[in-house]
Amino acid sequence: MKLAVMISVFVFAAIAQHSQPASHSSNATLDRMVAAGKSRQDLAKHVFDMHGCKSCHTLGQNGKLGFTERGNQIAKGFEGCIAMLTAMNVIAQVAPDQRTQRQRKTAARFQEFGCTTCHQIVPGKMGLTELGSRLAHLHLGCVDVEKQLAQSTPKR
Repeated sequence: MKLAVMISVFVFAAIAQHSQPASHSSNATLDRMVAAGKSRQDLAKHVFDMHGCKSCHTLGQNGKLGFTERGNQIAKGFEGCIAMLTAMNVIAQVAPDQRTQRQRKTAARFQEFGCTTCHQIVPGKMGLTELGSRLAHLHLGCVDVEKQLAQSTPKR
């Protein structure tokens, strides 16, 4: 079992490293925006625009994001972000060749949906990438970005 955990950690570390060049430039951009006194809404909009959120989501109403056509397609059968993050903590401890079809699908979606930009799996818990840590420090986690965007979106 220890080997399986080590393999999973290596795989997710490699995925996180693959996205690091974009993360480093994004970190610098966030630092410049904070230094310039940009609002949390401006920071949230930057995250939404630059980290793949808008490929699946639209700025929604009443505090919720909507879905683009692509988002509607890939959301079919989706269990939700919190459930996926929780499931990934377990899946990371299972060797890739021992995963069920459902676990493989969840792991693929975790990467496809861009979760690895901010989240990294540390067996038994959810860790954060450097960018994820910076955003958390700014109180701009996934749910917070949605809340900030909802505040800046006119409600109908």
